[in-house]
Amino acid sequence: MTEWHTIPAKFTSDEKRILDKLRDVYGLNYNQSLKGGVELLARLIAIAEFYVTSDSETIKKISTAGNKHTKSLETEINEALSTIPIQEQEAQFEKLAYGIAKIFSQADNIFVKNRKRGRKSMKRKRGRPKDAGIV
Repeated sequence: MTEWHTIPAKFTSDEKRILDKLRDVYGLNYNQSLKGGVELLARLIAIAEFYVTSDSETIKKISTAGNKHTKSLETEINEALSTIPIQEQEAQFEKLAYGIAKIFSQADNIFVKNRKRGRKSMKRKRGRPKDAGIV
């Protein structure tokens, strides 16, 4: 039987807005979207660690095959772009670059890494402490 753990979490208003969009657009409730995000992150980290730590010949062959395919893909892209007018290419590139930059800037604002943790410091009262009347 599965053992469930409840973990309380606090979210900023921007993070809550993202969770609301995931709920409205994709039909995922908060738990489903958070579980999916954690699962995706864990898989990506595991794959990256495996790829970095493995020294197998298979991984090296896959990498070289991927590099060859990337070079052939670049030539096919250049051939396809030669048929499109340069002005239209530039307009589409600017539109795409603006959209990507906008998405990344919003993500950078939402996922702030240097938040101060813990309780906020209280201002100390000035002067000598008052006598509590205890003798």
